[in-house]
Amino acid sequence: MIIGIDPDLEKSGVAILGNTLELKNLNFAETVELFRTQQDLIRKVVIEAGWLNRKSNFHGYGKQSKSAGERIAKNVGENHATGKLLAEMAQSLGLAVVLVKPVRSKLNAEDFNRITGWQGRTNQEQRDAGMLIHGMK
Repeated sequence: MIIGIDPDLEKSGVAILGNTLELKNLNFAETVELFRTQQDLIRKVVIEAGWLNRKSNFHGYGKQSKSAGERIAKNVGENHATGKLLAEMAQSLGLAVVLVKPVRSKLNAEDFNRITGWQGRTNQEQRDAGMLIHGMK
């Protein structure tokens, strides 16, 4: 089993590749519980690691208020911290962790379904997590 995670403070996008692909949104505790309960089956955990990008500050799209930019920066920082903590938890359980810089642009649902063969609804976090592990065996 391979797990892909797009970390988020509230609900991370989680893709689980076993015999089939599962896409979920899990909070921190649920994700750690997944690590613990499936520990013997997990071959690796792939985490989108935005903090590895050299420049991670956000300057926005067009005109936005300073407070909006600060709120976005705070959210990005919280998501980065969540990813770091999830990586630490997985490693503490002896799981192999791969940190991946986000380089790919966001996919809409139609493109995600076409590329992966997924049928059904998804949200952006699930699609990001799924693309982290797409094509892995």
